[in-house]
Amino acid sequence: MIKPSLQTAIAFGVAVALAPMGVSAATVMKIGFATINDGQHKSADWIAKEVMKRTNGSIKVEVYPAAQLGKIPRQIEGVLFGTQEAFISPPGFFKGLNPAFAAPDAPGLFTSFAHQTKTLNHPSVREKFLNLATPKGVTGVYITAAGGSALAMRDPVRTLSDVKGKKIRVLASPIEVAIMRQLGAAGTPMAYSEVLPAIQRRVLDGASSAITVMGPSKFYTAAKYITPTNFTYIPTGMWTNANWLAKLSEKEREIVLQVGKEVAPIANKWSEDDTAIWEKKWGEEGGEVIRLDAAERTAALDKLRPLGDEIFLKDPKVAPMYKLIKAAAKETM
Repeated sequence: MIKPSLQTAIAFGVAVALAPMGVSAATVMKIGFATINDGQHKSADWIAKEVMKRTNGSIKVEVYPAAQLGKIPRQIEGVLFGTQEAFISPPGFFKGLNPAFAAPDAPGLFTSFAHQTKTLNHPSVREKFLNLATPKGVTGVYITAAGGSALAMRDPVRTLSDVKGKKIRVLASPIEVAIMRQLGAAGTPMAYSEVLPAIQRRVLDGASSAITVMGPSKFYTAAKYITPTNFTYIPTGMWTNANWLAKLSEKEREIVLQVGKEVAPIANKWSEDDTAIWEKKWGEEGGEVIRLDAAERTAALDKLRPLGDEIFLKDPKVAPMYKLIKAAAKETM
């Protein structure tokens, strides 16, 4: 009679002998972002499907929308420290790692979603831009247009003179503050989570962002009127922990980077579609979408466009990337 301990040892030995050779646990890739049901979310789902399919499951991708992995600063820290493999967001949130991430924010630089996507993926720009923070531990995988600028306001902005004297939330960026100053408004940096309550309390008169960002956050409940300006276009991308990316096998890394190249034009189309969907839904929710007179918008852009040169060419940390993007923008028009 075989002793129980010996039976266990034999069973374990048989299991090991029968196990497939070379099988190891899948590498986990957690992709987090702050939004939900938008172009970023669709991009994450597409990347997850393609990466798992092309690696035969050697990379297991998990998608976490709606800030499930924490608010934006927490997720940036996660990518920096390697506790989160990937984060999808506008590159501007990484300006603390490299101020050159602000270069695409210049007004009048792009004429459309597609123009921004083509420019930032131009051979002279793409790799340099996606690797702006690689020395600090963060590497980009894709970059695409996510939204055009718009003003969500308590009171209607039917002409740009209507913004004069208004207090409008912007990102903590010299260029965004300068744009509002040029329009006669007070650009007020504020954390995104605080913006809607501030509009509700009348601390702010409105906010400048993309409708695809403000719509899902229900800004129309307090800022009924939205005026698309498209003075600037907001890019987004996926940013990975550089060490994690480097430790992948050469084949896995090539797959992740190739999927990033392929998703950019697809994500651009999703962003365009989502913008149209939200403009329709904004009206259905009781808000109003207001269009600026084309001639007035053109005149305003003529006044705003020089701000890019005035601000970015004076900053040695931003100027080289700004010059590259500006030249590529002219070439891709």
